[in-house]
Amino acid sequence: MAHDVFISYASEDKTVADAVCAMIESQGVRCWIAPRDVLPGVAYGEAIIDAIHGSRIMVLIFSSKANASTHIPKEIERAASRGVAVLPFRIEAVSPGKSLDYFIGSVHWLDAFTPPLDGHVKRLAENVKTLLSRGAPPVEAIPVAPLPPPVAPAPTGAAAQQGPAPSVPPRAAGPAASTVGLYLALAVMALLVVALGLWFLVRPRLHSTSPPVATTTPGSTSTPPANNASSPDGSQPVKTSSGEANAVSNPNSAAPNGAKLYNEGISSYKKQDFPAAAKSWQQACDAGESKGCFAVGVMYEDGKGVTKNAKRAVDLYKSACDQNYATACYNLGLMYGNARGVPTDLKRAADLYKRACDGGNAASCNNLAIQYANGQGVARDDKKAADLYKRSCDAGDKSGCKNLAHMIGK
Repeated sequence: MAHDVFISYASEDKTVADAVCAMIESQGVRCWIAPRDVLPGVAYGEAIIDAIHGSRIMVLIFSSKANASTHIPKEIERAASRGVAVLPFRIEAVSPGKSLDYFIGSVHWLDAFTPPLDGHVKRLAENVKTLLSRGAPPVEAIPVAPLPPPVAPAPTGAAAQQGPAPSVPPRAAGPAASTVGLYLALAVMALLVVALGLWFLVRPRLHSTSPPVATTTPGSTSTPPANNASSPDGSQPVKTSSGEANAVSNPNSAAPNGAKLYNEGISSYKKQDFPAAAKSWQQACDAGESKGCFAVGVMYEDGKGVTKNAKRAVDLYKSACDQNYATACYNLGLMYGNARGVPTDLKRAADLYKRACDGGNAASCNNLAIQYANGQGVARDDKKAADLYKRSCDAGDKSGCKNLAHMIGK
């Protein structure tokens, strides 16, 4: 199993969700959180469902925003239907609305709306580890009718709501009077989709999906935590959580064969044939396709379709980063910042975040700012931190915006 815990949260609560993820994983428990655990090219709805089905516990970051979310009730319902234990972590003194009360109104809550938050997050992580060591508490599976996949929210890590980038636009039925016009519009759209699909196939590098959201660098205290690490376990919209492109222009573009092998891996992954996906991506990597190196690196980090091997993941991320694939540099920075497959090296992490940030990865700008704000691996420099938060925010990363507001409000 690639992960034991699924973290459900509203996009506005991403800072808390990232802190929870980092703390739980510091206890040796693997989490699934959007948009970090996202594989390029896989539908976001499929990723969410697969991730929930593969979890033993769902941690719900519960707040007024979660109460108003249209996606979270669907995730909770999916968890209930599969017998996945739901552990609400309440960060505001609010009661669940009707759509949530049916599923979580009678379960044990962990309240965390009295400061400081850090103590509550640590207690949550310890409880999760204890529950897993005893076997997740039994939960009666509630039969429910199939629901459409959750609509991917505007990214922020994951995305706009947990929906960070793998979005499914809602469809509306048009009036009968405009049937002919509707058919014409659909025909035009179909042609555009085909043309776009052909463009993606012949293009040496896919425009990428949301980067793994970076975890808070160790020791961060005064600044809100950053996003969490990346890895494919689920999927997201092709737009990254901060709206940036994952890949920078690469002078050593992969040969068409590499792109073809990468797309074969995507096809196998969608069929949940993970060993075949990993094999195709490894072959794509060997053929010079940076996305292939990145994708198989994620598989090794998660232990999906291959034997889990963080050191191998580091080598593969490095290979893709050396080809100027910005998201791979971002993930590699996370590995150094969180001692995954390599010893902790915050200076190296900062260098990699800078490279990814310069390549257009907004989440990396945010993580680098955190290190400057706390003097981790670099000399403390509040001005640089503020500039990087602004850069991240301007590129669409909500964590960067929140961290900038937090810094200005001090």
